[in-house]
Amino acid sequence: MTDTPATPVAPLRRTHRITLAPHADESGQTTAEYALLTGAIALLVAAVTAWATSTGKIGRLLDAVFNYLTKAIS
Repeated sequence: MTDTPATPVAPLRRTHRITLAPHADESGQTTAEYALLTGAIALLVAAVTAWATSTGKIGRLLDAVFNYLTKAIS
């Protein structure tokens, strides 16, 4: 008999390595998601700001706010 019986530890080690491998690859995933989300929000804000500036909406909005405040104070 030259065959040695397989030890019960060997299958556990293979399973252990398989379950840990995906977690090790995803370690920076949350940071990358936050970076992409922050970049997308910044692009959206820049686009809205560019549109509002070119149409004069921001100036009219600020004029309306300041007029309201000055009327409320006096």
